[in-house]
Amino acid sequence: MRYRPAGALALVLLTTPAFALSAGDTMREWAGASAVDKDALLRKLDATGGGSASRAGVRSCLDDTAKAAGHANLPISEVAKACSEQAARDNI
Repeated sequence: MRYRPAGALALVLLTTPAFALSAGDTMREWAGASAVDKDALLRKLDATGGGSASRAGVRSCLDDTAKAAGHANLPISEVAKACSEQAARDNI
């Protein structure tokens, strides 16, 4: 059986998740996101928030919060803001 290039491309697109992490997503989505998606969102948040806190510190805080019981439904944007403030205090 021969695959046509368009058919093969359609198959790849259908089996590849079209998931892009956004600030409005919950910590549940953060926990399941790839490192690439997490980095892209952190860069986006840095651009809108001034990037004053350490990105690595914020990511670590977000990762820890995503593992904590009872935090799965919190919006990433709210947790990222708290993590950014904490990272800024830690850098003083």
